[in-house]
Amino acid sequence: MQVDGLILAGGKSSRMGSNIASKAFVKLDNKPLIEHAITSIKPQVNNLYVSGSKTNLLGIEYPIIEDLAAKYSGPLAGLYSALASTFFDDTDYIVLTPCDGPFVPKNLVEKLLDRIVKSDADVCFVKYDGILQTTFSIWNTRVKQACEKAFLVNRDGGFKRLASELDATHISWQVSKINPF
Repeated sequence: MQVDGLILAGGKSSRMGSNIASKAFVKLDNKPLIEHAITSIKPQVNNLYVSGSKTNLLGIEYPIIEDLAAKYSGPLAGLYSALASTFFDDTDYIVLTPCDGPFVPKNLVEKLLDRIVKSDADVCFVKYDGILQTTFSIWNTRVKQACEKAFLVNRDGGFKRLASELDATHISWQVSKINPF
């Protein structure tokens, strides 16, 4: 079973202030947030890719998939663009994590994969403290056409409406002292 990862790093970083080109490079413990995300998710997937602007992500050593539509169109733009690329032609599932999620659990993919396979769902999200964390998720690649319709026809940027139209499930993650999501 081929499970690949996609780190979402295409946002405007508007909540980070006007002097930040990309939140991916904001430092935590002297290390860019995206490096924390890479270190956490890479051992859990077969291949790793990054969704975002090649200009804003200079120095990233993983393949970068740019949005096929206007930049900063939301996380659905990243998923749609990834599915439309040839990188995921042989992939069964895509695991999404945001670049500003430095505390990704070491067993995240295992838990998401177990649930999506057992339930034969289209997508599985993490639910933490009662809230769906939609950018921490695993997607069956069979959703490609549904993503295309949601993004290009419905002009959605987020996952909520798309998830309501798919067979979606979630895993509830135990609340801990440090929120990993």
